[in-house]
Amino acid sequence: MEDDLFRRFHNQKLGVSFFYNSLLNSNKDQANSEHENDLQLKHEELKFRIIKLSSEANVGLQLFGLENGLKSSLNENETITEDSKLTHTQVAGNETAHTTTIYPTPVGNFKIRRYLVSHGGQGYLIAFQDRAEKFESEESQKIFETILDTFKFLDS
Repeated sequence: MEDDLFRRFHNQKLGVSFFYNSLLNSNKDQANSEHENDLQLKHEELKFRIIKLSSEANVGLQLFGLENGLKSSLNENETITEDSKLTHTQVAGNETAHTTTIYPTPVGNFKIRRYLVSHGGQGYLIAFQDRAEKFESEESQKIFETILDTFKFLDS
């Protein structure tokens, strides 16, 4: 990647802010508009998505916890590539469970890293996806790290 240029995503309704590589684009030009509870950015086969969980999903998250919530987001034919126990980490200083999976498709395998974050009782699912063979590349990792390193929750 030549000179990295960045854009800022800031959305009060979604409740988050972060910087991202300008190579990423939204199908709906969501990055500059107020929209509902999710955002997807992509460049070729690399994708980033964030979903603000519904109030019903937040109740389930509080009752069953981050690990079970994250497991419920996995597709049945995905294979977890990390320890069978989900990893706990932090995103923007908040308790988070994350895991990495391989998702087979007719056009090849994709690797997906998901983070389920709880911020003040509100849950967010954050996912990064790329072709399995490109996922760990410096270019992909730099795009993912920029988003995670600059990710902030907007408190009302």
